[in-house]
Parts: sequence; C-alpha cells; structure tokens
Amino acid sequence: MNKRSTTWRQLEDDVKNTLDAASAVEVMLANPTLIKRPVLDLGDSRKLGFKDSDYASYF
Repeated sequence: MNKRSTTWRQLEDDVKNTLDAASAVEVMLANPTLIKRPVLDLGDSRKLGFKDSDYASYF
C-alpha cells in the first residue's frame, strides 16, 4: 500500500483506519495508484518500492 500517494491522502480517515487484508485489496483495486511499485522478485523474496541504495545492494 503506497501511503505516500496523493490518493492515500485523499481517502477518508475511516477507510484508512479500518483496513484489513480484504478491504485493502478492495481499496487498491478501486485505486490502482495505491499499489506500491515496482515489485522486484528476487526468487526467494520480493521487494516493494524503489530506493536506489537498496537496489544497488540487491545486484
């Protein structure tokens, strides 16, 4: 969940405060910009989001 996005800030507080796994999926399907990108699949683990220093250590 990308909690830094403008979309997140525009969500009503009751939606943000009552998220569970099922409702988070529904909210992300309704607002795809809330899905944190990129998703990096390293085989045995997955990393979400991008930080230059983190990516440098992965490779």
